[in-house]
Amino acid sequence: MLEFGFGLLLGLIFMLTIHKIRQSRKGMDEEFTHFGNRLKDVIYIFEVKPVFRFRYISPSLDFYLGEGVVATNYEDPYDCFRRVHPEDYELLVNKVLGKVDYEKAILQRWRTNDGHYLWFEEYTTPIYENDEIVAVQGVIRNVHAAMTERETLAYESRHDSLTSVLNRRAFNEAVHCLSNGSIGLIVIDLNDLKRINDNHGHSAGDKLLQETAFELLELSTSVYRLGGDEFVILAENQDEEAFVAFTTTIKSKLETKQISAAVGAAWHEQLTDFSQVYEEADHDMYRQKQRNKTKKHVSH
Repeated sequence: MLEFGFGLLLGLIFMLTIHKIRQSRKGMDEEFTHFGNRLKDVIYIFEVKPVFRFRYISPSLDFYLGEGVVATNYEDPYDCFRRVHPEDYELLVNKVLGKVDYEKAILQRWRTNDGHYLWFEEYTTPIYENDEIVAVQGVIRNVHAAMTERETLAYESRHDSLTSVLNRRAFNEAVHCLSNGSIGLIVIDLNDLKRINDNHGHSAGDKLLQETAFELLELSTSVYRLGGDEFVILAENQDEEAFVAFTTTIKSKLETKQISAAVGAAWHEQLTDFSQVYEEADHDMYRQKQRNKTKKHVSH
């Protein structure tokens, strides 16, 4: 969980004072203005009843989302619902209705005036009257840099840096999550990579790997590079006819692009042992590679 530091501490201390001053609207406004205007974190009170409205929003919100956002939300409290990321809309609604765990930090994305989304982390406290939620108050911090770095690291941990397809780690995760339905596996082994590396250098070999990955990604998002010159494609929940046609399409595309590769495939109506599926596809690929070598030998 991301730490808020000193700014959060001030905010939380301030929020603890709210219950002591709620009898005086004037006093509450003065307290929020005094603390909120001095913090980089965003502090707010949003009243749910009797009507939706912001009682207070600290000016720092304009710094993150753009000039005029605070004024707009005072005039139109539904602007925040239009501004939140579509995937976080339900979370925002539940937050003001008391349907979230307020003990946990809330991560959400908000749209800036120039159309970009930034990540924010929030700690929210509900205010109740007669066991009914009437308002929520929160401290929000911009955590976009940290979240972006986290997303970048997560992406890099699951993707091959050279070709941008998924890597062996991602493949193992995908296999672990397979359902018991039908499963097809295609194993692709490049024929010319070693020769190209030896005769033209590794930069030429890298280019071949990248071109192969590009062509495969146009046909499937479930492309994995397991290392060296080996790619695999997972095809879940396809019937046998569709899988055979898909395999033929891959072979034709590689041939059209003059990418020499041995392509093996295996399909099971129901997944029981993935290692068996992989072994069958790998053996089929090896047989194809041997046939390619035989054809080259005969032609010479």
